[in-house]
Amino acid sequence: MIFTAELLNRLEQNEDLKKSYAAQGSTGQNKFVAVPLIIGFIAAFLVYAFYGMGKTDPIYTNYAIIGAGVTLVCIVAVIVIQVNAKKKITENLDNVKVCIAKKIYGNDATQVYYSIYTIGSRRHDTEFIEAIADKIFNIDGERDEQVKNKINNLFSVNFEGMNATPILLPVAFTYGEEVYKQEFKFSLLEQLMKDDIAENNDQFIALSFNNRSVLPLKSLN
Repeated sequence: MIFTAELLNRLEQNEDLKKSYAAQGSTGQNKFVAVPLIIGFIAAFLVYAFYGMGKTDPIYTNYAIIGAGVTLVCIVAVIVIQVNAKKKITENLDNVKVCIAKKIYGNDATQVYYSIYTIGSRRHDTEFIEAIADKIFNIDGERDEQVKNKINNLFSVNFEGMNATPILLPVAFTYGEEVYKQEFKFSLLEQLMKDDIAENNDQFIALSFNNRSVLPLKSLN
């Protein structure tokens, strides 16, 4: 299937589709979720340590109980934060954008790829995203040394991880449109979708949740 602007626009109007990705899209929406995660991890580690020491000194058993309580509170806090984040997304589905993205390069074994996309007015423009990709592939011809170095650094072989924040490419390089680089993992995509991506010259469809969590569309079914 060819990814056309009409298809992308139709998907963007599909609220059921957006809702089905809301749970995943809520990840990273509230940065404060990191606080209970870190505290909970530390508390859980201390519980394990205090439990062992409690076999020789009963006072450490009390510490282990306190640590377990802190861990439980942190787990509840994470759940509450994520539930609220998902609720906000489902209440503001108009803010969820469907956009065309393009693989630049990656690792076929791990199926992790550096890719580019825009959530602006040209987010459905397949020719535009292809033109930006061509400029990246031919960066040696860029006359602006600062821009050339920036692009080379952005796409160096140094994957940051799937939770990395999207990075804006130099606007002068992207004809004034805000284009972002992000890592995407394709291992969960259906094979038919992977075949469609190959047919579309490595372009794929992504959903952007406030540009904090950007997910590849797994299937068109």
